[in-house]
Amino acid sequence: MENRKKQVGIMGGTFDPIHNAHLALARQAYTQFGLDEIWMMPNGNPPHKRDTRQADITHRIRMLQLAICHTPYLKFCDLECSGRGYHYTCETLKMLNEQYPDTWFYFIMGADSLFDFDDWREPETISRECTMLAAVRDCRRAEIQERIQKLQKKYHADIRILDTPNMDIASEEIRECLAAGMSVSDMVPSSVEDYIYSHGLYQ
Repeated sequence: MENRKKQVGIMGGTFDPIHNAHLALARQAYTQFGLDEIWMMPNGNPPHKRDTRQADITHRIRMLQLAICHTPYLKFCDLECSGRGYHYTCETLKMLNEQYPDTWFYFIMGADSLFDFDDWREPETISRECTMLAAVRDCRRAEIQERIQKLQKKYHADIRILDTPNMDIASEEIRECLAAGMSVSDMVPSSVEDYIYSHGLYQ
């Protein structure tokens, strides 16, 4: 009997800070596609956010670790944590597949990214190295499905729709609330909230 490859979801982002919608989306991917694990991968120097400031990567890592420490299927991955140079998805996926040949990766992405996927570095490589899970809200499902079909034909990509939990939370909104002295207790885990206040982040 052929050994089954481990099925691992990759969820990247700045996680500045990680919040409840991130965790809900990871949980949805895990259950919807029967994955073995979800690897949370904070990006130390994302190329699409060159002109924005983030909390120090050390703080973002610690907040992420606090948020996932009690969820066995969520793991921290430091592959993109370096602040030296930009981290590109195609390069990350190639490294992962070289390091973990017995694992198949599912790259979790926002559905909006499908519309500028042609501009990503080496979209052909990304399509070859993983299955893409596009987080889609019901109101745009038909539009996204049409775009997926075009990308599948162009790149022979395996792109699947990931149902998105109905949670309207954004890291930018959290930072703005904190700067204004407002509570964020309903948007982040309590451990993350405590860390933010104890280190004076975003205030």
